[in-house]
Amino acid sequence: MLLARDLAPDLILHNATIYTLNPALPRCSAIACKDGRIVAVGDDADVLALAGPATRRIDLGGRTVIPGINDAHNHMLEMGLKLRRIGLDDCTSIAEMVERVRAVAAHTPAGQWIVGEGWNESLFREGRLPNRHDLDVATTAHPVLLKRFFNMDVVNTRALALAGVTAATPDPAGGKIEREADGAPTGILRAAAKELCRRLLPAPTQAECVEALETAGRAYLSYGITSILDPGLQPWEIQAYVAARRAGRLPVRANLLVSWHGFRESETRAELEARAAALGGLSGLGDEWLRIGALKMAIDGGTTSHTAWMFQPFLGEDRVYDYNRLDPEELVEFFTRGHTLGWDIGIHAIGDRAHHEAARAFAEVIADHPREHRHNLIHGYFATEESLQHMAQHGLAVVIQPTFIYYEGDDLFRDVGPELAARYKPMRTYLDRGIRVVATSDVPSTVHFNPFIGLYALVMRKSWKGTPIAPDQAVSREEALYAYTVAGAWLTREEHLKGPLSPGMLADMVVLDRDYFTCPAEEMKDIQVELTILGGQAVYERNDS
Repeated sequence: MLLARDLAPDLILHNATIYTLNPALPRCSAIACKDGRIVAVGDDADVLALAGPATRRIDLGGRTVIPGINDAHNHMLEMGLKLRRIGLDDCTSIAEMVERVRAVAAHTPAGQWIVGEGWNESLFREGRLPNRHDLDVATTAHPVLLKRFFNMDVVNTRALALAGVTAATPDPAGGKIEREADGAPTGILRAAAKELCRRLLPAPTQAECVEALETAGRAYLSYGITSILDPGLQPWEIQAYVAARRAGRLPVRANLLVSWHGFRESETRAELEARAAALGGLSGLGDEWLRIGALKMAIDGGTTSHTAWMFQPFLGEDRVYDYNRLDPEELVEFFTRGHTLGWDIGIHAIGDRAHHEAARAFAEVIADHPREHRHNLIHGYFATEESLQHMAQHGLAVVIQPTFIYYEGDDLFRDVGPELAARYKPMRTYLDRGIRVVATSDVPSTVHFNPFIGLYALVMRKSWKGTPIAPDQAVSREEALYAYTVAGAWLTREEHLKGPLSPGMLADMVVLDRDYFTCPAEEMKDIQVELTILGGQAVYERNDS
């Protein structure tokens, strides 16, 4: 008696231009998949010879195939919730933003919160920040909270009243309440001050979170994103991911970073310490769809919100303000704690001072407690010479967001001046120093998750206005794609599962409408996804492809 299964591939793509990112066979024309894994890559004749009667064969007509995009710093749950709120990314005036709020207020019961996300004052024709008086024009019957794309909110008078924020309210540690001449709040809340009103927002239910994850994940598939890393999650958010996975509503693979010191202003030191200790043995727990990864920390804020920790003041300011989200003197203590518990640690460090101090603290801890690790600096805007040396010597990676180059690059000159702008996200320097670079989107802290805009930005180093942004830091198309795929798998300790298109790896790949490597450079940002394959299954197909 013999019990056997059909060993023929489930799917074969052929007559294609396949870029594998595997040095042993960088390019081929066919790929075969079985049970969610790649089983063969090579020439058409050799791979098609493996087909059986039930094998699905897709002739791609010469189209390009690349590995699935791994967006290894992507707040997918937050992005999904954002898609349920008022979208403000494309607002070009305060007046337009007010009209969007007014339209929602017209069919929202009085007293319910109205929330929007994504505004950027640099796009506004008025040339200024919005304020509570602007929002009061839209409604005084509802509390309104509109999140900037990063680290700043504007709220209306009703929201301030509910939060008890008045002229007498002191600035919270690490935050600032912008004020009018008489001391009354303008409605702008920076950094930690955001929590004064955000803490009043009703928490989403688990059902709403599951729906948000599914909505965001399906949107990602249409851009070739097959894996994400969601950084800085609290237990209830991790539970939402587990619920989505169990319900079959998690469209992409997810690695989860646990929220730790500095990331959430509302969390206490005691609960964070207990969380890291309790979950320390679970780092890496999961499967190819959902896995617990590292710890997510944060020091400072951002440049365009003037809340990053800098060596010198932002242009137009007379001193360096303290918007730090933790006490830098405690960095070594926190790193030591997480490191010795066995965690990998990623820390948000945007300002040149934040980057410098984080690299220095990591170096001290690693030297005192040597072990293999995947620690990383997130954002990596402005590296100092000393921080570069620490990173190279101690194996610290950097996780950058090239979409910021495209969407926000012009604001650098306004905020930090040309000298620092010339050192912005220095990927060429990082690579030349032997430092691993992971490229990601960080949505919703940027306009869009489109990886092809990010790839364009790394190669061309241009903003959406065409302004050169540190052009000497440009990298090759292969280096950029590697950072968006293989490097992310290394970061999450999944390099044995995904990244290059090689036998034994997960069958996650993307079919493009043009050749990423040979199309005119200016077209890179316009690349469309024809087909997304996840685990050997077609999960997205462009309607007109």
